[in-house]
Order: sequence, then C-alpha cells, then structure tokens
Amino acid sequence: MSEFHKPRILMVEDNPNNHPLYRESFGAAGFEVFISDTAEADFVEAVAQMNPDIISMDIMIGKENQVIERDGLNAIELLKADERTKDIPVIVLTNFFEEGKVTKAKELGAVDFINLQAHDIKKIPDHFLLYLSNRKNYIPIHPSFA
Repeated sequence: MSEFHKPRILMVEDNPNNHPLYRESFGAAGFEVFISDTAEADFVEAVAQMNPDIISMDIMIGKENQVIERDGLNAIELLKADERTKDIPVIVLTNFFEEGKVTKAKELGAVDFINLQAHDIKKIPDHFLLYLSNRKNYIPIHPSFA
C-alpha cells in the first residue's frame, strides 16, 4: 500500500453492535471501512464494483429464525469462483469457532481465521495491514493456515 492509498476493507458482519467497533478500530488503523450486514442477492457484483483491498468475513450471517441465502462460507466460495473477485484476500473474523468451519474456510481460499473472543479488537486491524503489506511473509493467527 502506498502512503497515499487508504486500504479499502469490506467487513461482512450482521451484528450491528459490532459495526461502530469495526469502524473505529479499522478506521484508526488507516482503513477506508465499508460494512455489509449480508452476503445476499448481488453480493459478488457489489464486491466487484467496490473492489476492496481485503475482506473481513463473518461465518454466521443472518438473524435467528430468518432464512438466509448464504452464510460466510458460501460467500467466500462465490467470491473465489468469480474471476473479478477471486484474488481479493478474505480473512474470517468471527465469534463462531468450530474446527470444521476453520478447515472449510481454508479450503475455500480464506487466508486466515481470527476468533474475535480471543483477540483485542483494537489489535486485529494490524493483522489485516500486515497481510496487505507482505502477503508472502504473513504469519496467520490460526495455526491451520500456516
């Protein structure tokens, strides 16, 4: 990233209580922050038009008792299948932790998996910046991604 380019991050997070926290912490780290509370409908088209530098993806998207079209893993799969969005790095950022979901996220092409409960939200943007600044030498937080 050049000093003149603010990295653009798309944060897919359905919990509106997290939106101000993400805007504050990622904004303070120098990101231009965009938040989507869903991966429904024309999600891939919207991402292609936005062209973020990196995506933060929640795994569990949708509200209780609400039918959803796709969860975070389905969204990653769609992004990686589309020529326009396949090279945008995706880091999973979620409160939901299950080893099977971690494995699936890696198989689908996510570059890391961060459990929100185990990390300080103010330090998480640093991992995204590290990835963007040096992809080849990035050390993932989750050992399965190393």
